[in-house]
Amino acid sequence: MMRPRLGRLLGAGLMASLMVAGTGCKKGEDSGAKSGAPAAAPASEGAAAPSRAPAPSSAGRGTPAGAGQGLLLAAGRAADLRLTSDGRYATYLLNGQKPRLDGVPPQMLLGELHVVPVEGGEPRKLGDSVTNVPGGLLFSADSKHALYLTGYNAASQSGALNVAVLDDPKAEPAVLGTAVSYMLPSPDGTKLAFVDGGKLKLGPLPSGPFVDVAAEVSTAQFTSDSKTLLLKRRLSAAGGLAAVSVDKPEEAPRKLADQVGDYAVSPDGQRVAFQVRSESVRGLYDLYLAELPAQKPKRLAVAAQAFGFSPDGKWLARSENGKPDVPGDLYVGPASGGPGRKVGERVEIFSFSPDSQAVGFLDKYDVTARAGLMAVASLPDGAPKRVGDRVPNFVWGSDARYVAFLSRFLKPEYSVDLMLYPLGAEKAEKVHRGVFGYGFVPGNGQVVFRANCIRNGRACDFKALELPQKEDPKTWLQGIFSYKLSADGQRVLATSARMDSDTYDIAVYDAKTQARKPLDQGVQVPVYFGGKDDSRAVYIIAQGPKAGVYSVSTLP
Repeated sequence: MMRPRLGRLLGAGLMASLMVAGTGCKKGEDSGAKSGAPAAAPASEGAAAPSRAPAPSSAGRGTPAGAGQGLLLAAGRAADLRLTSDGRYATYLLNGQKPRLDGVPPQMLLGELHVVPVEGGEPRKLGDSVTNVPGGLLFSADSKHALYLTGYNAASQSGALNVAVLDDPKAEPAVLGTAVSYMLPSPDGTKLAFVDGGKLKLGPLPSGPFVDVAAEVSTAQFTSDSKTLLLKRRLSAAGGLAAVSVDKPEEAPRKLADQVGDYAVSPDGQRVAFQVRSESVRGLYDLYLAELPAQKPKRLAVAAQAFGFSPDGKWLARSENGKPDVPGDLYVGPASGGPGRKVGERVEIFSFSPDSQAVGFLDKYDVTARAGLMAVASLPDGAPKRVGDRVPNFVWGSDARYVAFLSRFLKPEYSVDLMLYPLGAEKAEKVHRGVFGYGFVPGNGQVVFRANCIRNGRACDFKALELPQKEDPKTWLQGIFSYKLSADGQRVLATSARMDSDTYDIAVYDAKTQARKPLDQGVQVPVYFGGKDDSRAVYIIAQGPKAGVYSVSTLP
């Protein structure tokens, strides 16, 4: 589902998104359906959420005596830990400092970027004055290349674009541009698009040659098949949207429209849906659809605020006839652009099931309360079924058999409870009251959640409900702050907030053997699974004489 674009530049919007991954929820706060982070804030795509600037150690709040039990990968005051998608390499900033510029977010850092294998090896310095702002460091999809901005200028929100080959520690990084404000590797990991001084360039990784595609460009996006590049021009260039062939970047971009808001590419890369500023409803956008390579767009809806393609690319859902302060009604139609069927009223949040056979949405959404009626409609022609009230968020299970959601209950006392709806059932069933953060285990064997929280959400029970439901949820862990699930869903990497310092202890839980294994103490969140088959935990100790980047085995 797409909403009006906030921008993908390294700008104020993204700066404001700098948050600590794994932050706990305050008591009484609705927590989203996030696996691994108890907070409802979304994680950035393509890169790990930046970590907080390390706090200086002080008497009485330093590193616990038992800290540093793992393998020391690199010593020093580190921050902004990130891992490649294959889990083989970790990057981090050393000696991070806040830029000397008024108005930047307090979490923003500039530091020395380093990379090290998570199994152990010699750390390698990649560059200086690298930022932790989202978009300042990316990895190619195949984890072979790191792309990052050195000499980052917080005022202009740009820097020198470098590309490093991670598998070759002796190779010098290639400098591709000097005033780069945006960069994006292709989904197949072979191409790179970046904006240097407002000019969009496109070429093969790691070092080009790169072709000048267009000027006055703010952002760009590849289609999923990496065959077409969509480019969004700056407002000074009418905010236009255009498309160019990746194989023929020297050809002139094919213009789709001006005054474009957000846009979404179908999963098969054959179509693009986009918003154009409405001429009939002030302050809103109409929805258009174009086949790719760029054909003449056609208008689908007036005052469309939310829209998105189904995972199989067969359906396109969109809100229609909205108002500036009231969401529009939800329609679902063929992705080719045919008429849509109305399934909901005043819908701002919706999501297709993973198998594209149903759509879930929050009906009659209250913008002030940020909640609506949980509803599900089977496709293509199933009647909508309402299964929950006062729902702020929901999530589909990976096999599309279940929908989990939170519901706010007012009696006998206020409580935010976890509900579970098996698709096709008469009603949803309550899983547990007072839930903070929830999600499905990979493979949908269980739905997991945090509950019975104390210390303002910093210490909670971690529970799991076996699916299909046959008995009450079981408590896997107690006193946890955050969690991450291994790719196979068999292990849980959990943190526990300490009371003697602003640090955390980490442990791994084996769902099969029900064994809990302590790993280390006094670490910073977030922590990550890394290595082959998630065999290691990777984390930072930010305070005291044992400060550095560590990894430790998560296996029995």
